[in-house]
Amino acid sequence: MSATAEEREQARNSSSMPLDIPGGTISKQVTRMAVPVLVEQSLLYLVGLSDTVLTGRYLSSEHLAAVAVAGYLLWTVGSLMTVVSVGATALVARFRGSKRLADAETTCRQAIGLSLILGFVLLAIGWPAAPGLISLMNLVGPAHDFAVRFFRIILCVSPLLAVTAAGVACLRGAGDTKTGMWVMILVNLLNIGFSWSLVRGFGPFPKLGFEGIALGTAIAEGVGGLVVLGVLGRGRSGLSLTLSGMIPRREASWRILRISLPAFGESASNSGSQLLFLGLVNTLGATATAAHGVAIRCESIAFLTVLAFSVPASTLTGQYLGAGRPDLARRSAITAWAIGSVVLAALGCVLYFASGPMFELFLGEGHPEVAAAGMPVLRIVAFAMPALATINVLNGALRGAGDTRWPWLIVLIGYFAVRMPLTVWFIRPESQGGWELGLRGAWIAMFIDLNVRGVLVAARFLQGGWRRIRV
Repeated sequence: MSATAEEREQARNSSSMPLDIPGGTISKQVTRMAVPVLVEQSLLYLVGLSDTVLTGRYLSSEHLAAVAVAGYLLWTVGSLMTVVSVGATALVARFRGSKRLADAETTCRQAIGLSLILGFVLLAIGWPAAPGLISLMNLVGPAHDFAVRFFRIILCVSPLLAVTAAGVACLRGAGDTKTGMWVMILVNLLNIGFSWSLVRGFGPFPKLGFEGIALGTAIAEGVGGLVVLGVLGRGRSGLSLTLSGMIPRREASWRILRISLPAFGESASNSGSQLLFLGLVNTLGATATAAHGVAIRCESIAFLTVLAFSVPASTLTGQYLGAGRPDLARRSAITAWAIGSVVLAALGCVLYFASGPMFELFLGEGHPEVAAAGMPVLRIVAFAMPALATINVLNGALRGAGDTRWPWLIVLIGYFAVRMPLTVWFIRPESQGGWELGLRGAWIAMFIDLNVRGVLVAARFLQGGWRRIRV
């Protein structure tokens, strides 16, 4: 049966099938799944918030710039872990929707095995490459050395970070978004306790200063990975682990990677482009780098929030396609997008009107020059929140369907045809034919890029080719 004929057959079947939506309505399903992820992402944000507040209040501008750059690299490491997690979510969701529970469990075991291998590979490559990577981003002097130390300390637990990403992705595909929330509650509590104690030297803990921030974060994230292994080892949401099941098998592993590799390409392109973008910002000086890092931390409230609606879009799209209900898959994605857009519009108002208090939270009364450079760019990105919601939620739906090639292409267009050329033009001195807008120019280029990509992602989703993707 051809893909088109199969889709027509599914449509005929769906018209005769009763509307069976667990939880009553699509909006209730989306909300029920999104709320735990929202809590989880909020706590994930607090991990970075704690690190930045500690640095901004108790350490120097060089330390603050180092945390900003190292944070980008660590975000890049996390993005590379999509080489396992995206395919795991899509397959587990599709298998659960079609009641192939044994296949879902096999996928989970293979995903954890692959994630451990990936984590060790990232550690082996990232440790020696750290100084060069940070130099490529135009960070020099003491800030460069601080960033290298920060990055390497946290990189030591990258295998467990990869386990957390893959394990939580599998659970989300099974419809379980609560376990990830509880893991992040634990990670956040440990991070705050260890990092603050090790920086300041409370009680029995030594005073380690800057290194204490990284060490506290590494301990917390490592414990989170061990907890995910323990939860899945005991069995959760129909998924479980066995040592033999975690040994990579060619066919099962390739099925995960076949879906994930384009998503990996998207994440790698996104991460690499962000590093190039940061390199351009770093040419503006340490103050601009620090202001950019704090502004990104403030803006990431919106980014992490919208991921809470991307998860139900991805999971429900995969499960309903597996159940032969492309109509409900489409409704789920649109519902998640609508709710996410309203929430992000509200957050855009917060970014615009509360930019001053947000910078004060991070910096206290120190570094007024950083706040002066950073507050205006938050007001720029506030107007890009609907586009950010569209990109993340509808991309989540496309990934849940296994349609991972188009999001990658759209990322390449956004960065290399829009953001990078405009950034160079906007920050270049007037004597060289540029506009010399400084950090503000870089964020204007980001604003334009987000809106262009939002239009392209929406066009791909509305075109509907994702309904015919085979996984």
